Amino acid sequence: MNDFRLLVNLCVREALSTRVSSRRALSRFARDRALEARVTGSIGLAAADIARSLARGHRRRLRKNLVSRLPYVRVPFVRVPAASFHFDPDSGKLRLSLRRGEWCSLVVPVSDYHRRVLANPDHRVTQVHVGLWKVILLYARRPPVPYAPTSLVALDTNESSLDGVEVDPKGAGYVRVPFPEIRAIQARHVGRRRHLSRKKAHDRRVSCRFLGKEGQRECNRIRSRLHALTRSLIDELAAQHAVLALEDLTEVPRPRRRRSGSRNAPRFRSRSLRRRLSSWPQGELHRQLAYKAVDRGVPVVWLSPFRTSRTCPRCGELSEHRRRVGTRFDCAKCGWSLDRQLNAGLNLGLTVLRKTAGLGGLRLDPDALSEDAVRPLYGSGNDRFARVERRETEGLGGNGQPVGNSPLGDLSQ
Repeated sequence: MNDFRLLVNLCVREALSTRVSSRRALSRFARDRALEARVTGSIGLAAADIARSLARGHRRRLRKNLVSRLPYVRVPFVRVPAASFHFDPDSGKLRLSLRRGEWCSLVVPVSDYHRRVLANPDHRVTQVHVGLWKVILLYARRPPVPYAPTSLVALDTNESSLDGVEVDPKGAGYVRVPFPEIRAIQARHVGRRRHLSRKKAHDRRVSCRFLGKEGQRECNRIRSRLHALTRSLIDELAAQHAVLALEDLTEVPRPRRRRSGSRNAPRFRSRSLRRRLSSWPQGELHRQLAYKAVDRGVPVVWLSPFRTSRTCPRCGELSEHRRRVGTRFDCAKCGWSLDRQLNAGLNLGLTVLRKTAGLGGLRLDPDALSEDAVRPLYGSGNDRFARVERRETEGLGGNGQPVGNSPLGDLSQ
C-alpha cells in the first residue's frame, strides 16, 4: 500500500509539472515507475488513473480562481483492477497479485446478503480497494431492459414531500410521499452545531473536529432515510409497471440576497430560509431514484419545472408571481382551486401524457380528481421517524430521556 501511495504521488507530480493530461502519456510514465517499484503494470495503470483525476480537479479549481493546494495522498491504500485479483464470495478469500510470482491473500468477512448478491451470475467484481481499515469490492451488473409502462406517476419535489398524480387504466388520483423526518433531523442538528460552536469557540481545532463529526452524522441519518424512502417508492412503481416523471432541478438557480439599489436581482430571502434551501437534499433524492430506477428497469422522464405551480391545469391560465400566494393555487379565470404542490404534479402528469406517445391509452381529467383522497405512495419501510435528541436548552430527565420540545412534536424512532 505504501508503494501504491508513492506511485500515485509520483504520477500527480509528473502530470502537474509537465502538464500531461492524456491517459496514454501518463500511463507510459506509470508503467516505468511500476517496473522500478516491482509491482504489476495493471496496478501502475490504476495509480495513473487516480493521479489523473486528482490533477484534473486541481486544474479545474485553479481555473475557477479557487484556493487549491497541490494534491498529495497521505493515507496508504491500493486499488487493484480485475486482472490482478481473485475473490471467492463463499469463503471470502481474496488473492491479490502484487509482483511477478508474488501473491497476497486475506480473508474478507462476507455477510449472507453479500454472498447472495455476488452469487448472481450477472454480477461481476471489477475492482478492489484495500485500505488500512476496510476493503471495498466494486461489482458491475447488466441493468435490465426497461419494461413497457402501463401507468404513470408524476411527482413534484418539495421540501417535505413528493406530491403528484397517479394515472392507470382504472382511473387517476392524487398521491403523496411524505418525509417530514428529514427537516426534523436538519433542524435538530442545526441547534446542536450552534451549541457546539459556542461551547468550543475558544479552540478552533476541537470545534472543527466536533462540527465535522456532527455534520457527517446528519448526512448519514438523512441518507439512511432517503434510501428507505426511495427503495419503497421504486418497489411500488416496479410492481405497478409505472413510469416515473420528475422535475429536472439541475439548472434551478440558487437563491441569493437582493443587493441595495438593484431592482432586477432575485427577491430577498431570510437567512433561515436560505439555510433550509441550501441543505434541501433534492439532489441526493433524485440521484437515488435515478440509479435505483435503472437497477429495477423503471423508466424515468425528466421534465422542466418552469411554471408548473403557476399554471392552471384546466384552462392553461398563468397566475401572477408566487410572492405571497400561499399554499393553494387559485385560478382567476376559471375558478380552479387546488393545493399548489399537487397542482404542480398534475401539470407534470399532463405534460407527460401530451409528449409521450407510448402512454396514449391513459387519460387524465383534472375535474374528475378529488383532493380529499390523497393516497400515500410508500411501503412499510418508510415508517421510521427522526429520534428526539438534545438541544442546547434541553437536558436529561430522571428516566434518562431527553426533556424538551421538538420542532415537529414528539418524533420517536
